[in-house]
Amino acid sequence: MKNGMTWLLLKLRLQRSGGGTTDPDPLLDRHTIASLTVIASALLLYCYYALAGIHLSLEKQYLVGWGCVLLLVLCGRIERFKRPPLRIVFILLSTFVAIRYMIWRTSETLVYDGVLNFIGMALLYLAELYALTLHLLGVFANIWPLETKIIPLPEDTTRYPSVDIFIPTYNEDPEMVKVTATAALNIDYPRELLHIHILDDGATVDKRNDPQNGAGAWERYYTLKRVARELGVNYLTRRRNSKAKAGNLNHALAHTGADLVLVLDCDHVPTRDILKNTVGWFLKDDRLAFVQTPHFFINPNPIEKNIDILKDAPSENEMFYRACHPGLNFWNASFFCGSAAILRRRYLLEVGGVAGETITEDCETALALHQRGYNSVFIPRPMVCGLSPETFDDFILQRSRWAQGMTQMMVLNNPLFARGLKFYQRICYFNNGLFWLFGVSRFIFIVAPAAFLLLNMHVYFASLGQVAAFALPHLFASVILADFLYGKYRWPFLSELYESIQSVFLMPVVFSVFLNPRKPSFKVTPKGKNLENDFLSGLSVPFFLMCSILLLAVPVGVLKWFEYPLHRDVIALTLLWSLYNIGLAMAAFGAFYEKRQIRKSHRLWATGNVLVVFPGSAARVEAAVQDISMSGLGILLPASAAPRSGEQIRIESRDSMGRKHGVNAVIQRIVPRDEGYFCGTEFLATDAAERAEVVRFVYTDSQRWVDYWSRPIPTASPLRMLVFVSAMALKGIRISLVACSQLVLVPVRDTLRNLGTRLFSRLLPDGP
Repeated sequence: MKNGMTWLLLKLRLQRSGGGTTDPDPLLDRHTIASLTVIASALLLYCYYALAGIHLSLEKQYLVGWGCVLLLVLCGRIERFKRPPLRIVFILLSTFVAIRYMIWRTSETLVYDGVLNFIGMALLYLAELYALTLHLLGVFANIWPLETKIIPLPEDTTRYPSVDIFIPTYNEDPEMVKVTATAALNIDYPRELLHIHILDDGATVDKRNDPQNGAGAWERYYTLKRVARELGVNYLTRRRNSKAKAGNLNHALAHTGADLVLVLDCDHVPTRDILKNTVGWFLKDDRLAFVQTPHFFINPNPIEKNIDILKDAPSENEMFYRACHPGLNFWNASFFCGSAAILRRRYLLEVGGVAGETITEDCETALALHQRGYNSVFIPRPMVCGLSPETFDDFILQRSRWAQGMTQMMVLNNPLFARGLKFYQRICYFNNGLFWLFGVSRFIFIVAPAAFLLLNMHVYFASLGQVAAFALPHLFASVILADFLYGKYRWPFLSELYESIQSVFLMPVVFSVFLNPRKPSFKVTPKGKNLENDFLSGLSVPFFLMCSILLLAVPVGVLKWFEYPLHRDVIALTLLWSLYNIGLAMAAFGAFYEKRQIRKSHRLWATGNVLVVFPGSAARVEAAVQDISMSGLGILLPASAAPRSGEQIRIESRDSMGRKHGVNAVIQRIVPRDEGYFCGTEFLATDAAERAEVVRFVYTDSQRWVDYWSRPIPTASPLRMLVFVSAMALKGIRISLVACSQLVLVPVRDTLRNLGTRLFSRLLPDGP
């Protein structure tokens, strides 16, 4: 027994020191932690059931529930609880509070009170059961996050594998493709081992032969072929667009032959060190199938932009790539995310190439590779820079595809029963798919209180005392755990805001998959759109109707408070719940009001110093970088520089790898500041060589994106975020009034005007 404990402690020390996947026997470590977690959870559940047999008064239940919450608050302030293995203790304690609530909810609140009430009660209960299941699966997947270290490449380049770089494109701007291909040419890797391919699915033979749209396809064909010829890269297209992106990649696999394949979406510009930081793992682990790296976006998504989420808040994708994916990485369940990943060709061909049964070909391919027993690695260093969708409609199109594809995987190849997976991999993949049903549960949570107040549906049978003893501790414990797991990357209430906005639109597309799992088709997400004017998205209509119902429920609830004094507990609970939903819904309404966006290139916060050379003199002035984009640089010059608008300058710098850069620019804007002058500059790139140098200067240093991720982010307390959501709710009310006028008043006005014109024309005497 003593030897066994010594062995276990040694394993835990290895994990805490970052031993993880570099340990000689990593799977044994995963088995150990998974087994301990399952055993501890089972014991926890057994102990609770044993305690449940002892009747506790409501007062003692208060002590149990709120005592656990207090303990979580205290443990959360102790740094050692944030690291394994004490991290597991914290997570299990919060899990105990959640299970305690659900046992009470199941045993004491489910009361049959008529068919209609039972249906409403059952739907709400199932939504809560789903939320608890997702909660438990999520904490298991994130119980022991592992940040894989970079393995340097050896000095002997003869050991390096050859690499094909695939840049698939469909209907994106050729200039966007050119920027990505230019950056790929600058990747630090032996040139004779690097082969770059533009995979054009927008100019297939069938498209070029189309009598109606063939001209556009031919123009694209010649444009991208010219780009490929100028850059010295390969151009590939095919006969028809079968199997969408998966088919495009598989066609390229059949016409290339390198050992490894780096997949880059055409808007994902790679940094110089992407292969230097990833290929070393393929030399170390012969069973490694792929290495995934984070997707980094230079522009805010439409929700962040339209709602005007605080500028210093973490972006939405940071939670997945900085908090969730390291958890999947520990369980050898990191999955291929469609881009910024390097795959071993031999294993990819062994599973039949890129999977195409679902429209999320990336995750489906990773599942097939893991089923064969191959390994995956996630390296948490951003080494591509891409674009988020610009409009809310495109954002929903993208999320609908993800939701449909992951639901397809659940239906067609349920990970819980997929052969070859370890049981912890099954849990991780099942969690990834189950997550996308959140639209259904979130919609139920939104409409449930309104259903009681408006339709008198009894969906939740509990007194305020019971809610305070069981439900509120569970709610507070969930908030504390969310902050514990994701607090650095997701502020309180933002997840609820995102989910509330998407729920109305994702719910029907998920249901459509269950009705016909093979029907969904791949739709490309548009990138790089410009918006000439502010406008209200057409998708606001169903959300506006839902908000109207929620607003109607409040005065009805107030009337019922006075009319039914015996039911005031439930009425008060549903009223508070409705007000919370209204706050979220109104705050979310701002997402539908698209803001004008005419900037060609998005500017991103940046840091560091550059030398500014003024051609008219020998002066060389050091300036601090403030922001950066493909079109220009924001710099802070000292007061002694005295810059002039329209003045041409040369900007020189050295990146984190020691490489020199030099670009020409013109000062377009000057803003005096206490410490000097902020100057907005525009790059001057008159030929191909200068444009290539701009791409190198802006995109090829991954340390720039790491610095952005590492920037100081202030903590956001729940109170601060509550104030923010309240302010956004007021803004949403104003936007909803605009929507009301556009959706209702304007059509009514136009109809009355037309009727008046017709009536007036009839009253006029006929002409001679």
